[in-house]
Amino acid sequence: MNQVPDIQPPGFFLRFFRWYCDPSIAEDIEGDLREMFARDVSRGGLAKARMQLSFRILRLFRPGIIKKIGHQPSFNRSSPMFKNYFITSTRSLLRNKGFSVINIVGLAVGFATFSLISFYVYNELTFDRYHQNADRIFRIVENLRTENEELFQSTSSPPMGPHFLKDFPEVENYVRLQQWNLLAQRNDISGYERDCYIADSTVFDVFSFKLLRGDRKTALREPFSIVLTKSMAKKYFGDEDPVGQTLKMDYDNYKVTGVMEDVPENSHFRFSNLISFTTWSRNNKDAEDRQWFWNGFHTYVLMREAESADKVRAKMKDFLTRNIEKGGMYYEDLPLQPLTSIYMAPPRSWENGTRGSINNVYILSIIAVFILMIACFNYINLATARASRRLKEVGLRKSLGALRRMLVAQFLGESLIVTFIASLIAVLVAWIALPAFRTLVESPLSFSILPDSWKVLGAAFALIVFVGVLAGAYPAFIISGFQPLQIFRPSARGIFGHHNLRKVLVGIQFMISITLVAGTMLVYDQLDVVRNQELGFDKDGVLVVPTNGDTAIVKYLDAVKNELMRVKGVSHVAGSTSIPGQSANNLYTEIEMTDGKMSPTNINYIFVDHDFLSAYDIELVAGRNFQRDVKADDTTAFLINETAVKDFKWTPEEAIGKRIQLRSPGKIIGVIKDFHYRSLHTKVEPLMLAMTTYVRLMSIRIESDDVPGTVERVQSKWKELIPYLPFDYSFLDVEFDRQYKADQQLGKVAGVFTGLAIFIGCLGLLGLTSFVVERRTKEIGIRKVLGASVSSVVLLITREFIWLIGIALVVATPLTWYLIERWEQNFTLQAVINPLRFVMAGLAVMFFAWLTISFLSLRAASANPTQALRTE
Repeated sequence: MNQVPDIQPPGFFLRFFRWYCDPSIAEDIEGDLREMFARDVSRGGLAKARMQLSFRILRLFRPGIIKKIGHQPSFNRSSPMFKNYFITSTRSLLRNKGFSVINIVGLAVGFATFSLISFYVYNELTFDRYHQNADRIFRIVENLRTENEELFQSTSSPPMGPHFLKDFPEVENYVRLQQWNLLAQRNDISGYERDCYIADSTVFDVFSFKLLRGDRKTALREPFSIVLTKSMAKKYFGDEDPVGQTLKMDYDNYKVTGVMEDVPENSHFRFSNLISFTTWSRNNKDAEDRQWFWNGFHTYVLMREAESADKVRAKMKDFLTRNIEKGGMYYEDLPLQPLTSIYMAPPRSWENGTRGSINNVYILSIIAVFILMIACFNYINLATARASRRLKEVGLRKSLGALRRMLVAQFLGESLIVTFIASLIAVLVAWIALPAFRTLVESPLSFSILPDSWKVLGAAFALIVFVGVLAGAYPAFIISGFQPLQIFRPSARGIFGHHNLRKVLVGIQFMISITLVAGTMLVYDQLDVVRNQELGFDKDGVLVVPTNGDTAIVKYLDAVKNELMRVKGVSHVAGSTSIPGQSANNLYTEIEMTDGKMSPTNINYIFVDHDFLSAYDIELVAGRNFQRDVKADDTTAFLINETAVKDFKWTPEEAIGKRIQLRSPGKIIGVIKDFHYRSLHTKVEPLMLAMTTYVRLMSIRIESDDVPGTVERVQSKWKELIPYLPFDYSFLDVEFDRQYKADQQLGKVAGVFTGLAIFIGCLGLLGLTSFVVERRTKEIGIRKVLGASVSSVVLLITREFIWLIGIALVVATPLTWYLIERWEQNFTLQAVINPLRFVMAGLAVMFFAWLTISFLSLRAASANPTQALRTE
């Protein structure tokens, strides 16, 4: 007997039929079509049968057969379908209040944390973007080279701006800025204004600073013109209109020609006032026109187009060759730094304003994502763990004809409802926590920096939907995949059952927690190294009082110091132009090399008096200190540090007597031990100390147990000696430690949010443990009846996660090690990464996990087994 071959209808037309046909009748019609196709094959052959099937399928494409748009089975149509989904989802959440609360609280804390950190990160990454032409503004910076060194400076010389405008048609405008520190006085109000800037009259054309009163074109045109910020105008003039009035700054009277809005917080440099550039240039015309190596200004250029910067860079070599003669010191390049990148870029010498840390931004962003991931994983774990409870619901719906996509839609709907409720709570939590968060990160975080409100709402909505789908997708597909027969095969598995993904997610939660705990401890280890490192000078107990080069103090410096030394509790008094932690002067100098040749260099200077070394306890390595009885020391003597000696390839003894040419010829009389006169983020650079009587700061060392009393006595003596100068003091150790503000912020923020991450993770473990204890109630009862101890029952439940913590520790250790190693590269002296920190982090996470799980495990293990055995 011949076997009839299995000939199938053409797949393309069948798929087309299934696509357009109403699902409620599709199966019956397709059966009829297949029967007629088989009959046609036996009667007229395969080709004719396929053609007839095609015509029949096309004829069926008519009303009554075609499914309606949005069609669903009769039990669940259109808007009633969504209403049914909502009601069912809400009932499910209310029926499982404990799990719902855990999910909502976890997601709410995750959302709030993510939102706060995102706000901070957005603020850090959008510095200077409020300027209308931000994408067209660039800062001219310098790469200088000498015979002995390379110099990377943020500053430039006075001729740079005018020559850029003249030589490059791509440049539309420029502005030069230089920071001054002046004593402002009006009537009985006085104060040191440390953020004064001289600026070209084009400053309001290049930048988008808002001028409230005055003419933006002429406000800074004349010498001794000044534009005040709104807050400074309020400070010195109250409610009066300051425009047209005068304000004394140091020894000159300035005419107020304008008032502007305060500079926004998210600006890489901020100021209290702007002084006309002509105030300086009227007496420095030669320097403005020809001093190409007087690098004391920050020059910003406005390009005609953002892309023009590349054209200017291509012509830079020719510009340097044409304008600047190449000598012992020369320009290797004049890079153009985009305005919007300055705040986050690695700092150069002589930076103006404040700088951020891109590494800290990366780390905080990772923490925010980690916390949100932990909250999402909690939802996935609890939803899949509770899946067996919904077998009857799923089986019943499938028996009534529900398709899998309908069930997926329902369970995704539940996830979105939970996420939406959590997001509403998160808004409230974030709003309440915002003031504390601002204090924590020491940033005002103004809402004015945010983009259009619709964009913010759109981003928030997208995040809610993304998290809702991310958290709900896997549970929805797992639960909707149950077959009705599984109703009769319930399982009392442990925490993980058959789902390996749940093991992976719990393991990732442990890994994140260990990474955050270990990372936070290692950050504090590095900060301890910074705080306790030998600086090469004694920063404790030093009171710093500005004098701004007051003429009376300059003239009677020794007499003023002697009077202050008589104050009880004062041990040393010294004067200088700057102190450790501040910028040093960087000056063009010629130094005698080993072969006797004078070599040019730019080297840092601090100008001091005779008592500076003793006041700061700085050690002398070779030679001698400045001496009062050697009058030549006042103008011809220099001290040099060890780093400079090494750079010039001398020994300390060889350095003594080497000739120096600054403003006048001199020689090196001594070598001092290296001390960190700048931040520990930068290595110690070559430094020279030279004598001056023009001191701008007085350093007063206090050696007394009664510090407040000594400060009061010093203040009283100060007012007696110089009553017109404000006693605006600060402590050196406090000012010096402010250099590590960003790092200290990172440590505090990481500590707080690590605690939150552990809290969210423990919430998830609590929910999982509650579910497992409930599922294994009868098993626990039987074990208790058979003689199992409480500890063995607790171990039975807790052992499922112990090995996961071990694996998480193995994975987290290299990841954390790498991240901390990268972060520590910001410091010249780095803490040794202690492996014990990872063990401590693993034990800490294990302790909190054990505490969470054993809370419910002990209660279940201690319960009466007869009650457990009655449980159905």
